[in-house]
Amino acid sequence: GSSQTICHNAMPAQLTQLTPPSGGTGSFTFQWQSSPNNATWTNIAGATQASYSPPAITTTTYFRRNVISGECGTVSSASVRISVNDLLTPGAIGSSQSICYNDIPSALTQVSPPSGGTGSYTYQWQSSPDNSTWSNIQGATLASYSPQALTANTFFRRNVSSGNCGTMSSNSILITVNPALVPGSIGSDQTICYNYSPGQLSQLTPPSGGTGSYSYRWQSSSNNTTWSDIPGATSSSYSPPALTSTTYYRRIAISGDCNSVNSNSVMIT
Repeated sequence: GSSQTICHNAMPAQLTQLTPPSGGTGSFTFQWQSSPNNATWTNIAGATQASYSPPAITTTTYFRRNVISGECGTVSSASVRISVNDLLTPGAIGSSQSICYNDIPSALTQVSPPSGGTGSYTYQWQSSPDNSTWSNIQGATLASYSPQALTANTFFRRNVSSGNCGTMSSNSILITVNPALVPGSIGSDQTICYNYSPGQLSQLTPPSGGTGSYSYRWQSSSNNTTWSDIPGATSSSYSPPALTSTTYYRRIAISGDCNSVNSNSVMIT
């Protein structure tokens, strides 16, 4: 039969005779041989039939059939080359990330391309909540992938297929999603006398979520709608000055690049 190209560690199609031997005594025996280079030949144990089914092979190999006819000598058939594609490797994708709640991660791109197989590749991205159970992402069939906004930790990987040479999965990467940023709460409303200093405004509950590290800005308002930053008021608590009109206060909690959130407002009457 004719030459073949197969995937790494796949089984070639059976090698069968296209034309039978002739001449000699008219009676024939067979011995199949293999070679890595079409020059040095080795008998294949037990391969003594007119046809031969090679096992799975991992390197390009030549085969031929020797035909013996009594005392009339031995002649070799033409050799057949079984070309073996390199082992399919999936390449690697970008590194893990940490993002804020409901933010969009950076695009996932390949660090190294796939190789082996037929040399032609198709892709399918998958996601998983636990790095164990995987689901195809609809429409994610390019070499890179841009995830949508996430609200929970998610793993991603890229499957690479190459013709009939199977499918291999890349490394998985984890997109860690920080919890939603919660501002905490500040002290309760107060009523004071004209031109008196209110009691200190301190937090009743601390902020949470985000990166776990927080900074603060205090703001004041005359109508609980239009707010202005208070210069220098950047601690978790705030002591207002003496007031001559009803004023509202609130605290903004900031956590890294996870935006900012406003506490409840407190009215000082």
